[in-house]
Amino acid sequence: MGKDDERRSSQKMSGASKEDLVQEHVELVKREQDLNQKFQEIKGIFQKLEETYQTSKGTFSIQRYGQLKSMIKEATSDSNIQSIQQSIQAGQGAQSSVAGLLSKAKEFSCDSQGKAQTAAKPASKSSFLKKLKNLTGFSDDPIRDEDVMSEADLVRDNGRKQRSIQMVSGQLSKALTKLEKLKQDYERSKSHAPPKRYVDLKDMIKTAVAEKL
Repeated sequence: MGKDDERRSSQKMSGASKEDLVQEHVELVKREQDLNQKFQEIKGIFQKLEETYQTSKGTFSIQRYGQLKSMIKEATSDSNIQSIQQSIQAGQGAQSSVAGLLSKAKEFSCDSQGKAQTAAKPASKSSFLKKLKNLTGFSDDPIRDEDVMSEADLVRDNGRKQRSIQMVSGQLSKALTKLEKLKQDYERSKSHAPPKRYVDLKDMIKTAVAEKL
């Protein structure tokens, strides 16, 4: 496929101009970086919770009881939970466009197959699928900076970044669920007598950190 054909195919599939694709790429790069940074911060919350829990094992039960409560309250603070919620919302815009990208790829596939039937020597199925994978972001080949990327490169990498954002957003949702459950369990445990609550607090923390993000 020549450069002109590649440009027409990628623009047809994305429905956007080169300038639009570049702008989308810039925004996706920033969004992906922000989400990855936030994910590392959230992982740090669980790592600290696990580390302080392990360290607290060397203290007496009465003192440790207060430490366990402090650990949970710090991990499930309103600022932590709200921060995750905001990050998830920021990533939702990219998630909704993944389905649209794949739908356009399917349309592109059908259109290209129709043209291949009238060609003197149709391209092989494997060759076509390879081109389609490159256009829709399923290739793991290195991507260049957007200033020198072709329309096909931009469509491919935008799709890749959208899926990356979707994956990280899913991990953040998982972390949010863990912290919200930990907070709810903590509030419910307030009605228990200290001896039982002490055991409950330990179990809550062990459950929260058992499955790594």
